[in-house]
Amino acid sequence: MKIAGYALNPVAVALLLAGLSTAHAEERVIVSGNLLGDARAEAVKTYPGSRSVISNQQLTQDANRSIDDALQHVPNVKIQDETGTGILAQIAVRGLQDSRSGYVQMLLDGIPLALAPYGQTGLSLFPVTFQTIDRIDVVRGGAAVQYGPNNVGGVINIISKPIPLRWTNTVSQRTTLAGHGRNLYDTYLSSGGMLNDRVGLQIEGNLIKGSAFRQHSRQTVQNYRIKGLWNINDDSSLNLTYQYYDADAQLPGALSSADYQQDRTQSTRLQDGYQGRTQRLSAVYNTLLDRVGPFDSGEFNWTLFGHLSHRSFDVGLSQQPGLVWAPDRPADIKQSSPRDFKVWGTEPRLTLYHGGSAINQKITLGARLIDENIDYLVQRHYLTSARPDQVTRDWKFRNQGVAGYLSDAVMLFDDSLTLTPGIRFEQVNEHYRDNQSGQVVKNRDQQWLPGITLGYQATPSWFLYANAQKSLRAPQVTQIVKGGQRGAELAWNYESGVRYTPWTTLSLQADYYRIDYTDSKIIYDNASATFVNLGRARYQGIELEAFYSPAFLDGLKLHAGYAYLDSQQLVGANAGRQMPYASRHQLVLDGRYQWRDTTFALSAYYYSAAFSDKENSREESAKGDAGRLPAYTVWNAQVTQQLYHDRDSQLSGYLTVNNLLNKDYYYRGIDTSPWGRQPAPGRSVTLGVDYTF
Repeated sequence: MKIAGYALNPVAVALLLAGLSTAHAEERVIVSGNLLGDARAEAVKTYPGSRSVISNQQLTQDANRSIDDALQHVPNVKIQDETGTGILAQIAVRGLQDSRSGYVQMLLDGIPLALAPYGQTGLSLFPVTFQTIDRIDVVRGGAAVQYGPNNVGGVINIISKPIPLRWTNTVSQRTTLAGHGRNLYDTYLSSGGMLNDRVGLQIEGNLIKGSAFRQHSRQTVQNYRIKGLWNINDDSSLNLTYQYYDADAQLPGALSSADYQQDRTQSTRLQDGYQGRTQRLSAVYNTLLDRVGPFDSGEFNWTLFGHLSHRSFDVGLSQQPGLVWAPDRPADIKQSSPRDFKVWGTEPRLTLYHGGSAINQKITLGARLIDENIDYLVQRHYLTSARPDQVTRDWKFRNQGVAGYLSDAVMLFDDSLTLTPGIRFEQVNEHYRDNQSGQVVKNRDQQWLPGITLGYQATPSWFLYANAQKSLRAPQVTQIVKGGQRGAELAWNYESGVRYTPWTTLSLQADYYRIDYTDSKIIYDNASATFVNLGRARYQGIELEAFYSPAFLDGLKLHAGYAYLDSQQLVGANAGRQMPYASRHQLVLDGRYQWRDTTFALSAYYYSAAFSDKENSREESAKGDAGRLPAYTVWNAQVTQQLYHDRDSQLSGYLTVNNLLNKDYYYRGIDTSPWGRQPAPGRSVTLGVDYTF
């Protein structure tokens, strides 16, 4: 990569940053270059952007069956839950919808979760299970300079359970009953803690097995993690993680309108299935610095990560012209799409702090290199003829992404006002080879992505913020696979908002946001089964959120959220029409009351109607590839009982009912089953017990 005529070598940059870590001084201010901090509710109060944290208490006591359920309590987050168990995430933030959460940058403990952070941002392998996580940080804006690419829809950082200070063992068992004998069993075991003042270790395993709420929905998921911590000295630490994840699931798929009306729990796509497995490694080194040249103190952080992954979808197809994806047609072909991924990355980051009489500064400089190798096959097995099996595609992708970023937080008026200009440089080198034809395609894309954030603590109760940032999504592997328009997507994101905390028992947040696609909003069109460029598009709206714990009733916690979304296509034949899958209104309500050792929780979320095509068709098409999607409201409830506790152990049990009123609603256009109605989960009952000792 070259910038202004100078070659930028990521290894040289990393060595330079490492060399700076040897500087020392007598005094220092402890600083952190991690923009998101420790991702707790207190950190949100002074973050210069729209942000919500789902705490561990909210996760475990607010009637959440999966990560999907938990995220629907956040304003402007929408889920299409096709499995009822969350093994295939379909997440949209602020109306930005793409197959397998393609517009959201998902992290696990700050490490990218995407199979290929540049070439395939979708989560067609989602190696996270609900019982292994501690909390979820949802950052809808203001993080684009440090966290890129693919950040136009924000950043969701899932934080895993930490290593306990003392050695602790946990045994958890959950059983979900969905009716008709379809039960899902979820077993979690963990053991870990600090071995001494310097070294900690944790081992955990999560096994999920059984059926979801529909026919042809059997699944087995195994998730094993080993985490290690070495506090090298008082200033330096090293965190190591190894994970093995394996998932094998039947996918019931969509239904025709007639089949949905007859029995929404049936499946007519009996060839559809999914397999995925991954081995992931990460190492994070962090050290605090004393005086570095003119700077008072600093921090150096180096993150290394990599994974070997495989995923494959099986899908039944019809050979009848025009009815390839029809859910009510018998399958003539079983098509498989195995992909293998080899990905590694490295990211050094240096943060320097300078304190002055009137101005304080915190400068953050970082670089990242990611290398992606993707092997892509499409295989066909003919079910109704004697034709031999066929490999229809044999492709090889090699992507290399190099990024550098710089931000300068200038703090004025006793740090009450912070102005942070920043810039990110992205260079993506893409290499594609068709192993059957020998065709080779190379592409390079370079972008400068500026940003600026402003945060002002006007009073102890009032915090105001604003930000403007440019975001990038690199050309995707799926755009080459399915054909049509392809290319980088660029958007400008704007936010302004306020947080008001008059008392410790009340917190209010309101913000306005706008996302402008200048000329490159690309979507997948179900009708043509290709990607199309809508040109200019705009998403804008408001988000409101409130937390209240009334002093007059100890133990009661209330939460409410609302999002208004105005999404529009701005050019072409559909100018003025809404973007597909974007609900204009969302309302979230939940409350939790603890009485002695018992906690009662009740929650609800509402999404208004949406369209499933760019033409905003109201009537459902004969093929089921277009039509208005209904509004829906879902209620959930949970009772948690602490059964026993002493100084060293605790036993608790809970009963959860999801979709309490058994609301019938459906989605459309999910990946390998794009036509028809995809039933949402009906009522289910979960019984659980947790024992920690």
